Amino acid sequence: MNKEIYTDHAIISWVLDHCKVLHLGLVDGKQAYVVPVNYGYEEDSAGHFHLYIHGTKDGKKGKLLQQSPSVNFETDGGHEGLTYTPPTAGAFAPAYRSVIGDGEVKAIADSQAKVHALRVMIHHYVRVIPAIIRPEEVQNVPVWEIDVHQITAKLHHPTKEWQDLLGIKAPLLKGYHYSKSGELTAVDQQTAADADTGASQPEADAQTGPSKH
Repeated sequence: MNKEIYTDHAIISWVLDHCKVLHLGLVDGKQAYVVPVNYGYEEDSAGHFHLYIHGTKDGKKGKLLQQSPSVNFETDGGHEGLTYTPPTAGAFAPAYRSVIGDGEVKAIADSQAKVHALRVMIHHYVRVIPAIIRPEEVQNVPVWEIDVHQITAKLHHPTKEWQDLLGIKAPLLKGYHYSKSGELTAVDQQTAADADTGASQPEADAQTGPSKH
């Protein structure tokens, strides 16, 4: 099994806590349809994960959720910049964390259950909800629960901070470190020494710059 893949529920929960957008994979006829949504989650006493989402019934997402109960999902974040490890030209690696899984979705009809699901969702983003959510006010709000069947987390080149928090060990990348904006922020001591001697100094390619979108 890939050493970056984790089934430990504490790690999965930590990644879910630190991600903000869930990407749903739905079936639209013979095509795949992927849509980003806000979400909340909880783990029951049996160690089973449940995800909650909301939206509108008349949109494409709502219609597809009614047509097929099977869904896939993915969320990711924590892109902590990029590291280049010379001398291999293609040895660029970002750090990131993600969760991927699948399950069965069902619409929540009971207003009390909707209140619970919406509170779980809001608490995913804020600690204190600034208003009381009343059952009679959410009767017409479409809310869905995803009963998770399979779920795993991935920690790709986890930073030292992540490893210390989660109690895991993985090789830390050495080399040229870049910020999210693409600026060189640090060079490890051994990498710098190798560059001074010409042992592994990369040949700069200045023909292209950052892409603009």
